[in-house]
Parts: sequence; C-alpha cells; structure tokens
Amino acid sequence: MATIGKPVSAEIEALSAVLGTDASKLLDPTVARAWFALLIAYGRVTRALSTELMDASGMSLADFDVLAQLVRSEDYRLRMSELADAVLISKSGLTRRIDRLAVNGWVTRRRCTEDGRVHWATLTPLGVRTFKAVAPAHLAAVAERFGGALPASEMERLTRDLLKIAAKNSERTRDAV
Repeated sequence: MATIGKPVSAEIEALSAVLGTDASKLLDPTVARAWFALLIAYGRVTRALSTELMDASGMSLADFDVLAQLVRSEDYRLRMSELADAVLISKSGLTRRIDRLAVNGWVTRRRCTEDGRVHWATLTPLGVRTFKAVAPAHLAAVAERFGGALPASEMERLTRDLLKIAAKNSERTRDAV
C-alpha cells in the first residue's frame, strides 16, 4: 500500500515490476492515487478512532458499530442476517462478535420462535445504557478526526462521491466481506 511521501508512480512501478507488465494499463494512475488515498485515510482514521474508543470504554470500533446498528433499529433488534449486512462482516464473524457482546451483557441472540432458521440480535437495557455512555465521546472524535479534515462543502461532495462508489458496488458476491 502507498505511504505518505511515496509517489503513486513508484507504487505503479513496483507493481509493474512484480507483474511483469505495465500496471498503469491495469489501473489508471488517477484511480490508483484515489484508491491509495482512500486506504491511507481509512486506515489512519479507523486506527485512531479504534484506539481512542478502546482506551475510553474497552469497546472495539466493530463492537460500537454493532451496538449502533441495533440502537437504530425497531425494538433494538435485527435479524442476524440483516445485522451482518449492515456491519459488513460475515454471518459467522458476526455470530462470534455477538457472542462476545453477550458476555458483556450488551446483547442477546435468540432463535425466532416462528422460524427456527432465523436468529435475532437484541440490544439489552445494559447495552443501551453502555451505548449512550460511550457514543458522545466517540461521535466527538469522529467529528474531529474525520469531519474536521474538510469544510462542509467538500464533505458534502465527498459524501456524494462515496455514495456513488457504494451504489456501483452494492451487490455482495459472497457471504464474507
């Protein structure tokens, strides 16, 4: 992956050397710059937010994401398959995460009585209280680390552009992401 200070052309040259062909014919340098910038920004922001959240609450960023999805849902519950789609992890990965969150008393996982194939993840009252306690500081950190990087007009443009990319890639090709 590209690092700050290392030009993308060097990345393309390195890929070309490994592949034995001109990588710029496979990946336009403009796309490569944007892709590497996205990876760098995503990695740095999520690492910083994850560290701050873990230090403050003992909760991972992925744990927070699960609680956030549940707190936004009707009756604080979702089918495990819906939750897996929302948090972008595999169903088996989500099952392990929910089991860990259940140990903390933040969620429960139960089989649907009407359809035994369906499992529900439900935020517990302790999970709601925990989310309410943790969310303000985390959202302030998101505002600072992500929102503080661009003026509102540029953030709106970035949002539109990222949503276009997301829409083009909305179909999942397999269970694991």
